[in-house]
Amino acid sequence: MRQVDVVLVKPGSQKQLYGQLSDFELTAIGPPLWGAILAGFLRDRKYSVVLYDAEVENWDYEQTAQKIIEVKPLLAAIVVSGTNPSASTMNMTGAGEIVSILRQLAPTIKILLAGLHPSALPERTIIEEPVDFVCQGEGFYTITKLLDALKDNAEEFPIEGLWYKKDGQVVSNPRPALMKNLDEIPQPAWDLLAMKKYRAHNWHCFGDIKNRQPYAILYTSLGCPFRCSFCCINALFGKNIIRYRGIDKVIEDTDLLVNKYGVKNIKIIDEMFAMNEKRVVQLCDRIIERGYDLNMWAYARVNTVTEKMLAKMKKAGINWLAYGFESGSKRVIEDVTKDYKIELVEKIVRMTYDVGIYICGNYILAFLRMIMTL
Repeated sequence: MRQVDVVLVKPGSQKQLYGQLSDFELTAIGPPLWGAILAGFLRDRKYSVVLYDAEVENWDYEQTAQKIIEVKPLLAAIVVSGTNPSASTMNMTGAGEIVSILRQLAPTIKILLAGLHPSALPERTIIEEPVDFVCQGEGFYTITKLLDALKDNAEEFPIEGLWYKKDGQVVSNPRPALMKNLDEIPQPAWDLLAMKKYRAHNWHCFGDIKNRQPYAILYTSLGCPFRCSFCCINALFGKNIIRYRGIDKVIEDTDLLVNKYGVKNIKIIDEMFAMNEKRVVQLCDRIIERGYDLNMWAYARVNTVTEKMLAKMKKAGINWLAYGFESGSKRVIEDVTKDYKIELVEKIVRMTYDVGIYICGNYILAFLRMIMTL
C-alpha cells in the first residue's frame, strides 16, 4: 500500500565524481534548494511529501533506492540540480545509477527526472534513462498535475512540461507557463532536511574557518535577462527573464534560517543578484536593521554592480562576490555575447576590494583554447 504521494531525491554524486578528494572537508555541501522548494510547494497543496538528500546522508546508490522503496511513493522524483545555478549535469551520474537500481528493485514505482539537465535535454533524457517521465521546467504545475493523474490511474498525460513514452514512442507536451508571482511559493521545506549537516566552502569562511556549519542557500530571484551563448541557466525557465521575490518574503526566509536553524553562512543562489541597485539596497537595509552577523556570498556581473550597491552588500554581510569574468580576451567575450567591456573589469575589481568584499573569479577553461586559436 502506498505511504506517500511523492519522494523528492537529491542524488549523491560527489564521491563518485571526485573520489578521494571528496573525503576532505574542504568542499561545501549545500542543501538541495530546488528539492526543498518543490517539497514546500507540494506539501502546501496537501500532497504527502518525503525529501531525501543522498549526498549529505552519504548514501550509496543502492541505499538511496532502498530508502525510496521503503516509503512506497506513488512517484519518485529525482531532482537533478546543484548548488550552483547551472550545476546539474554532473549530478546525472548519480541520478542515472539510482533510477537504474530502483527500476530493477521496484519496477512498479513511477519515476520522474526533473531539474536543469532534464529541462535542457528532455528528449535525450527520456530515451537514455529508465524513467517513466521527464519534467521540463520548474515543475510546480507539472508535478502536481502528474500526481493527480497517477491517482486517477491515467494512461495518457497531456500535462504541460511533461515528457513520457507510450508504446515505445516519445510523447512531449508544451512548456508550462512560468509562475508569475514567486511569492505564491511557500518557504522551502528545510524541516525535512538535516540542516546541521550542511557546510560552507572553506574559502567562504576564511575569517572563521572552524564554523562552517550550518550552511544554507537563499534565492531572491529566478532567471537572468542576459543571453550569454554558453549559459544554460534559462533552460529551466525557457526564456531570458528575471523574476523577483518580494523583499518581505526574502526576509521571512532569512529570519527562519537564522532564528530556527542557527544559520550564519548563506549563499545567495540568484544568477543575477547584483542587478537592480534599488532592490539590492532595500534588501540589504532590511538585513542590516536586524543586526544579524551573517557571512554571505552572491553572484555578480561587472556591468551591473555599483559602488552604492557594493557598500550596502558588505554592510549586510556579503563578504564574497563571484564575478563571471569568463575570459581575459576582448574577442572571446564579444564572441560569446558576454555584454561587458574588458576595460571595466579592473575598475570593478578595485571597487569591490575597496569596500572589503573578496572576489571569486569565474572563468571558462574552454575559452582559453579559443584564445590560443585566435
